[in-house]
Amino acid sequence: MGATEAFLKTITEAIRPDRRIGIAEWSEKHRILPESSPEPGKWRNERTPYLVGIMDALSGQASSVTRYAHDDDRPFDNSRVITVGLMKGHQLGGSALGENFVGRCITTAAGNILAVFATYDDAEKWEMDRFEPMRSSTPDLRRRVRDAMKKGSENTKLRKKFPGGLMNLVSATRAGRLKSTTVRYVLLEEIDEYELNVDGQGNPIDLATNRTSNFGRRAKIFANSTPTIKRRSQIEKLYERGDQRRYFVRCPDCGSPQFFDWHKGMRRSPDDPGVVLYYCQTGCGAGNPESVWKTRGYEGAYWMPTAVGDGRTASFHLSALYAPLGWRPWSDLMDDWDAAQTDTEKMIAFVNNALAECWEDKSAEMKWETIKRRAEPYKLRTVPPGCLLLTCAVDTQNDRLEAEISGWGRGMRNWTVDHVVLRGDPALPDVWNQLDKYLDTPITNQFGVSMRIELCAVDTGGGRTQDAYDYCRLRRHRGVFAVKGAKDKHKPIIGRPTDQDVTVKGKTYANGVKLWPVGTDTAKNRVFGALLADEDREIVDRRMHFSTDLDDEYFEQLTAEAYNPSKDRWDKLRKRNEALDLKVYNFACAYHPRLRLNAYQDSDWAALEALIEPRVQDLFASVPARGDAAAEQALAETTVVEVETVAEVDGAAIGEAVGSASDRVAAVEAPVPQGTWIPRRENWLRR
Repeated sequence: MGATEAFLKTITEAIRPDRRIGIAEWSEKHRILPESSPEPGKWRNERTPYLVGIMDALSGQASSVTRYAHDDDRPFDNSRVITVGLMKGHQLGGSALGENFVGRCITTAAGNILAVFATYDDAEKWEMDRFEPMRSSTPDLRRRVRDAMKKGSENTKLRKKFPGGLMNLVSATRAGRLKSTTVRYVLLEEIDEYELNVDGQGNPIDLATNRTSNFGRRAKIFANSTPTIKRRSQIEKLYERGDQRRYFVRCPDCGSPQFFDWHKGMRRSPDDPGVVLYYCQTGCGAGNPESVWKTRGYEGAYWMPTAVGDGRTASFHLSALYAPLGWRPWSDLMDDWDAAQTDTEKMIAFVNNALAECWEDKSAEMKWETIKRRAEPYKLRTVPPGCLLLTCAVDTQNDRLEAEISGWGRGMRNWTVDHVVLRGDPALPDVWNQLDKYLDTPITNQFGVSMRIELCAVDTGGGRTQDAYDYCRLRRHRGVFAVKGAKDKHKPIIGRPTDQDVTVKGKTYANGVKLWPVGTDTAKNRVFGALLADEDREIVDRRMHFSTDLDDEYFEQLTAEAYNPSKDRWDKLRKRNEALDLKVYNFACAYHPRLRLNAYQDSDWAALEALIEPRVQDLFASVPARGDAAAEQALAETTVVEVETVAEVDGAAIGEAVGSASDRVAAVEAPVPQGTWIPRRENWLRR
């Protein structure tokens, strides 16, 4: 072939329109699995037949392996599908399907691709372990995507150029990367691992998918993940939004279609416990081993929707029970199931990874209605008996401040004494002046003692950091301090403060504002632990007390998060959670070095009670009869203690308040006999 013919051939190939080809057909024709794969060589759709219907939906083409109904074998129309969600178990080929999606997008109908991963490390790992082996072993890709290690390729580990487009590999932890480029295709890997809110700008899934809006129905989005916790799983929400397709196989004996249900049909053979059988659930009820179900049973198997969906989302459920023969035997799954019966962590892993179902931890979520039913009939801005000390927490928002006063008593019992919303822009002094007035207003308890707030924690997170700093800087002497949630997990409820102000030389200023880190997850564990334990306690024994004056919104905010054990994190169940944040910051006040209520002994609480709840002997008690000599002698020896009425407890540190109470006790020269209102004890500050 001469130079002219070669030139003309090249031009012809360049201008020839791409033939419409689906992902399943592209995979079988072009995809070569690398040597590192468990089954290297050409891709074979018959090895994983359940993936074909998913690839057809993602291609937007009619599918012969998807049905409208059991008795309707017309090709299923996928032309309106934009988003495909796969809720899957482990080791089923779901990740390989995502690779096929990317490969076909590069070689056929090319366009910009955004691949999103939970972390930056996950993105790098996917490029090294998944994409690069696929590129190097598949000639159709190797011609279009140059090796990033070669000079002049213009490619990097996380950025791949190809004719007609560009692929970016990004982390779900950075909002800027998620919304920086308009794309036609989006790959969302393991979405249950994503943060729920990135940089305060919303869900990373929404940020990424919004980049495809200009392409309309030509855009394609593929999200896959193993599910995690019920009602918090991202893939579960996507699955429920779609048409919820299930893979139906036929009973090898009667031919009745059904999808595998572990809880209903999977049993050990009564004749040989080492053999696991699945029993037909919709027909004859006969049991057959895995080898029979996955040969005769897979003949004529198909996907079928079980819900209406939103019309744009095709969602699929695929458990590990469908894995090809030789990948993950049913006998191994049954062994895992048996081992999980006495181990909660193993059960969570089995439900998520094998059954592709969400784990429902009923003990981890508190219903707000349950907490509200425990509310007690005391008014807000009143101090219930047993409440000996007040702290306050302030949450900053763009248009308001929210504040909660908490009361504390013996054993770290907690009362919600007040909750208010102060409207105004924190960038202006008006709302902070309202807060000053609020903090300076004492509350009188039932003993006539006027109580002030000992410590006040002000949240500095969000967009009002500088305003909060400016407020706290000038009020340190009044017990006001700045707080922010610690970045690391499992930190103390309150940690070592750091100086935030700097001098003209760039050095930190020791007398400026100090920022105290709060271990929010640790504090939430304490809060929810107390709420859960209070369920079986009498009112007098409860750790957390709430007023009936609090509205429903407060209790909904208090229970707005739940612990996710599989990810070791707290997930938001609803947008607003200010009440929970305020309770956490009040706990930070209680653990602050100026209070350390967690270190109080009975004697310390007794000294505080003597000051805050003074008790005088009943002046109208009956006088002992004349004939009772022992009683008369005891009465004669009783030392009369003059009780000083406490007009007001100032806002100094509670250590001083308790110390003054102890000093009053220590000032009584004569020993106080049993029966008087002050116990005989030494000054606890001098130990």
